[in-house]
Amino acid sequence: MDLTQALIPAPGVRRRLPEYIARLRTMRTRLPREAPVPSAHNLEQTQQRDAARPEAALFDAPAGAGTALFSLRNASKTFPGGVHALHGVDLDIYEGEIFGIIGRSGAGKSTLLRLLNRLERPSAGQVIFDGRDLMTLDNAALRQMRRRIGMIFQHFNLLSSRTVAGNIALPLELAGTPKEKIARRINELLELVGLTDQRDRYPSQISGGQKQRVGIARALATEPRVLLCDEATSALDPETTQSILALLADINTRLGLTIVLITHQMQVIKAIAHRVAVLDGGYLAEQGTVTDIFTVPKQAITRTLLSEVIGNEIPPGVRERASALVASGAGRIWRLAFKDDGFDRLSLTEISNRFNVEIKLLHGYIDEIQGVSFGSLVAAASGEASALEAAAASIKAHDIILEEVVL
Repeated sequence: MDLTQALIPAPGVRRRLPEYIARLRTMRTRLPREAPVPSAHNLEQTQQRDAARPEAALFDAPAGAGTALFSLRNASKTFPGGVHALHGVDLDIYEGEIFGIIGRSGAGKSTLLRLLNRLERPSAGQVIFDGRDLMTLDNAALRQMRRRIGMIFQHFNLLSSRTVAGNIALPLELAGTPKEKIARRINELLELVGLTDQRDRYPSQISGGQKQRVGIARALATEPRVLLCDEATSALDPETTQSILALLADINTRLGLTIVLITHQMQVIKAIAHRVAVLDGGYLAEQGTVTDIFTVPKQAITRTLLSEVIGNEIPPGVRERASALVASGAGRIWRLAFKDDGFDRLSLTEISNRFNVEIKLLHGYIDEIQGVSFGSLVAAASGEASALEAAAASIKAHDIILEEVVL
């Protein structure tokens, strides 16, 4: 990607009303360092803009209702030589949310990201940003659009000849921003990303995590509407990854900034995303809220990606015993998926006694995403066929998703 294309400045950031920020803040892990408070002038402008918008346009994470900042409609991309990178992708990315795009290497993630900022033209379909079809824009309008999109990279893309402050200043200098305003903005951003004491160091003198913080500050310098993150944590160690993700979540909460994450790590999605799209071989395999995807993955590729986080696969020893039970004709294997307090309302002992069936837990996990409990249990159920059907129906009535496992 051409660095200068990603650094074109943008106009004012869309910050949310204080009560909306408070609502999001309950879902986020806070950083110890407080970011600078938005200026009264910017806050007043934002309140005037939001007051003029219908209430339905405000994003309510993570349900997905609200204004679509990006919309892809049957978007496809074929490269010369017949390489099909994307096939008929349909998705919406809502204003103010953190949207994750995940898949294996070669799934089409980076191509999709390049469609969002029009560094690639789709071979077919539409890419709509803020209500405008990007394919209809001339070069001048396209440059204006790109000024509203910030970008951070896997390998930072910092200029080695510039200090931390100099790298952050670069997009503002390209925009012809007055020096006094550049100086103020640098100070604000250094405080936001926790690098005030590193301003005069060069990239070779700071750590990888600090380099990525510089990259984030540089992307925010021109106050974009959206931040595109291309494998932003893939080159970092686990501890540094967590600190960068916490920073991105904090920025989303404070500024109401839309963030699009490209990653192959489901742990990144679990940590901060509201919704996620799963790509597989250029196709959109599935999409939904993070809790729904983690609780009830519909596609094999999603279950495979989830296995690194939640260990959803049945261990070989347990699978062997379960297979023997099914082969004997004496039972069935059920997977029970739940979220929130659904499992608290269910007593398997009570179900067993009421329907005269035997239910044994074989394997499972319980975890939490952004304050929402979720989990999956694998159980062996034995008894008369009619009793098992009645027991299954009763379990489903407790808002538990039950599916029979085919071994």
